[in-house]
Amino acid sequence: MAKRVLITGCSGYLGSLLVPRLLRHPLVARVVGVDLRPPARARAHPKSRFVLADIRDQYTLRSVLEEEGIDVVFHLAFLDASRPDDVRARETNVNGTLVVLEAAHKCPRVQKLIIAGSTAAYGACRGNPRPLPESHPLRASGWAFAEHKRRVEEELAKALPQIRRSLQVSVLRLCTVAGPSQRAGGPISRLRALPFAASVLGRPGGLQFLSEADAQEAFCRAMEAPELRGPFNAVPDDGVSLAEVCRSLGKRRVPLPYSALWLGLLLGRRFFGSSIPEGVTGYLAYPVVASNRKLQETAGFRCAQGSLEALRGCVDGLKATPTARTSPS
Repeated sequence: MAKRVLITGCSGYLGSLLVPRLLRHPLVARVVGVDLRPPARARAHPKSRFVLADIRDQYTLRSVLEEEGIDVVFHLAFLDASRPDDVRARETNVNGTLVVLEAAHKCPRVQKLIIAGSTAAYGACRGNPRPLPESHPLRASGWAFAEHKRRVEEELAKALPQIRRSLQVSVLRLCTVAGPSQRAGGPISRLRALPFAASVLGRPGGLQFLSEADAQEAFCRAMEAPELRGPFNAVPDDGVSLAEVCRSLGKRRVPLPYSALWLGLLLGRRFFGSSIPEGVTGYLAYPVVASNRKLQETAGFRCAQGSLEALRGCVDGLKATPTARTSPS
């Protein structure tokens, strides 16, 4: 049966990847994008429509869902923040998600709500198992992006008992998405722009990178799966150390004590305009490498590219396009 889908945050990084993929999908009859700004390179398409709206406006969301007869909602809208207590970002990221959930709940035709989460929500903590299963507690703190992703899932857990059973709600916990479309403000772009890369002395770390093509495919599989509820890690089989990341970027790595690196990032952000929060120090020290077994077994999804391959594809794309596209996630 043909699907009619709505995407919040359609003009952001993930949205700009998913919209064209869904427009090519044989099971998708209609794609409606919602954002506060139009897509950077919007092109007229007979299957698509753009709606200028704030996701916190439940009246508008419900009107669009009902008018368009939407079956599946992809919630990708997310506002970056410099601090976890950033009121505007928290209102958009956490409360905005609850508004989208309520709107989908009140529109009986909506069958699925698929939310873009992050493995960063697990938190970079000493003693993290490798790989991290979905049952592991979410403990992110100190880094606004990761903390807001954690709070989203905590608030969802409280709200879901009141949601109609016919609405399947799932969270795809993505690791860092990497590819030739990498935005200028993205993590790999920012690291590439630095004169050197710092790491935590005595800690190899552990990171995962999801190729853009695999990210698109993960969302499509989530839409196609007959039954998908709860959290799912959307990650490749492998992880990479920070040393491997630096070699791929051609960056000199400077190991520093944990406290010195944390303090340096704090001072850089407060006094020198750095965009790298001190909360990322833990992610450079402790592994955040998740298991993909649950999504494989439930939706039949497995990444075509590993972390290192996805990272190298991103680096090649950045080299070929010196002025990368700027777009929030």
